[in-house]
Amino acid sequence: MRVHFSGRAFDYQTLRALAYTTFGGAEPGEVLATVERIDDGDTEAWYDEWRRTAARVERTAEEAREAGHDRTARFAFLRAHTYYRTAEFFLPTDDPRRRPTYERSRATFRSGTALLDVPPERVAIPYEGTTLPGYVFASGGTGPRPTVVCLGGFDSLCEELYFLCGVPEALARGYDVVLFEGPGQGAPLREEGLTARPDWEHVVGPVLDALEGREHVDESRMALVGVSFGGYYAPRAAAFDDRIAACVAFDHMHDLWRASAVETPRLARALLYAPDRLVNALAAVGGRFSVEARWLLSNSRWVFGVDSAAELQRTLREYSLTPVTHRIDCPTLVLAGEDDHFVPLELAEEFVEDLTAPATLRVFTAEEGAGEHCQVGNLRLATGVVYDWLDETLST
Repeated sequence: MRVHFSGRAFDYQTLRALAYTTFGGAEPGEVLATVERIDDGDTEAWYDEWRRTAARVERTAEEAREAGHDRTARFAFLRAHTYYRTAEFFLPTDDPRRRPTYERSRATFRSGTALLDVPPERVAIPYEGTTLPGYVFASGGTGPRPTVVCLGGFDSLCEELYFLCGVPEALARGYDVVLFEGPGQGAPLREEGLTARPDWEHVVGPVLDALEGREHVDESRMALVGVSFGGYYAPRAAAFDDRIAACVAFDHMHDLWRASAVETPRLARALLYAPDRLVNALAAVGGRFSVEARWLLSNSRWVFGVDSAAELQRTLREYSLTPVTHRIDCPTLVLAGEDDHFVPLELAEEFVEDLTAPATLRVFTAEEGAGEHCQVGNLRLATGVVYDWLDETLST
């Protein structure tokens, strides 16, 4: 699905921002007016123009709040969050503008959600000598309620999951929702240098520990929704923790190395046996000619805490669900897009075939406007599928 740019990297990120219109995190006119001012591949203009839009919308929010127009302020703050997050996206990992832009995205999200009828509770989850940041959104009512724990992936912030996971829809259906960030994500990566790890059962476990004993949490109905690379993290945790009653891979991420090699499988296999010097040289050449390749390598080195492309390709092979799929014993929903350029559809099909627990595969199509990665062209459809499935699964 092409939105504006001919280059895939800029165009997909534009669609990603545009998608959050569904749950109040963007407006089409603001998104399209912003990208009109950007030349394809110009990462400096990308930062400048998205930040310009974010700052303008944030001013609108502040003026509305001062005037007592809380609903107007709420939605403007939430849109500003999306635009600041998008501005930060292509900045080099060591760029001095990255941290303050990230902090503005987080601050505007918090300002917006503070104006909800029921503001979220900010939590700090104990984790290996430090804490992981998160939010608990309560649906209200009395008695124990099902809880959905949403986790992101390779580049998402937990604040973004409010829109991507359709938190307003979950709350309307009576679910409490937890959003959090772990190593390799958001604040833990930016503020503490915590890099990714493959054994995410040791990350999700403390989150579930923190939920146990909380008022209104039905401990028999705790579900995971893992978005993008979270489609690896969530099933990985489900393979080792029997407290998880249902798991959603939104989208699937069965095998990270094989997903990364989808466009050039023969070359990728050959490079596994090539000298590090050659692998690094080829990656450097690719980065000079492709915004997407340059961003993927830079962000991967940061997220995984590796120093080179050669080390990265070895690290990616640690992120495969194949050795643990048989351990997953909870019902699992696997979402996939037929046009997903990050993860091939055949990996979703293979994952579902390997599962011994009850498994459902939902493939979204271009005709539905949902064929892209994480169905960002039609979040209303995708989140409807997710929460309908959870309604049925957790009611039994």
